[in-house]
Amino acid sequence: MQPAPASTYKCGIIGSPDLGKTWAQYDLKEFGPRSGCRINKKNTDGWFRMDLRKGWIERAEVLFLKPKPAPKN
Repeated sequence: MQPAPASTYKCGIIGSPDLGKTWAQYDLKEFGPRSGCRINKKNTDGWFRMDLRKGWIERAEVLFLKPKPAPKN
């Protein structure tokens, strides 16, 4: 059995705003082949900064992400 090759492409984001009770997945298809390189800590307004790369090294876009609050049951 061959191990799957590591790939920086087809990158998505998965997060849990309520610490593991629910999860949300997001696809980065609209940016083309990118890899999420670094996600910084949440700032005082609740936003996360995520740096994207083309391939392994070349800098691409910077995203600012703000999770929606978890739905109340």
